Amino acid sequence: MKKMRLAIAAIAALSISAHAGKNYIPAPVEPIPVPVEVVPPLGLYIGGGLTYAKSSCQCDTSVKFSDGSTSRVRNGKSYGVHLKLGYNYNEYIGIEGRYIYTPWGDKDRTIKHYGLYIKPTYPVNEHFDIYALLGYGKTECETLKQSYKGFAWGAGAEYTFNKKVEGRKDGLGVYVEYLRPLKKTGNKNIKIDMVNVGASYNF
Repeated sequence: MKKMRLAIAAIAALSISAHAGKNYIPAPVEPIPVPVEVVPPLGLYIGGGLTYAKSSCQCDTSVKFSDGSTSRVRNGKSYGVHLKLGYNYNEYIGIEGRYIYTPWGDKDRTIKHYGLYIKPTYPVNEHFDIYALLGYGKTECETLKQSYKGFAWGAGAEYTFNKKVEGRKDGLGVYVEYLRPLKKTGNKNIKIDMVNVGASYNF
């Protein structure tokens, strides 16, 4: 009789345990976050846009220009395009090569310029930079039918639409800059000033 009571009690306990198990709700398990690796941009960029150029030539003696006229002073304006390709080592320094060609404007004022520049940069914030251009270039003046080599410099500002990634610019940006590709003194005082506006893409 005693064994029968123990068996009934065990069966009842199992039944209660099984019924309680049907109402058991497991505690929610929070997902483990998976770290996402951020890959910084390469630092390469390409850009281009429009160029306005103003040139002046003051000579000690009269010079025969490409249009057949002779004069000691010749000033002019021209318009054209420019292309540039560069690499930013970090957010403070880069290197850049560029080509400028201005075939439109005053007669015989076409200018061609090839230059290689060091580009010191000051990052104002995550989108906006100001920079200098210090380099060496070759400039061809159609007016004088000559080319000149020498120091070139400039300064500019650029706005990039995306925020920087680890200090490097990423994606599309726009810029405006001033450039002096040539200034020569001596028996021919030649000065060329340029304003460039354009867009660049950072890879």
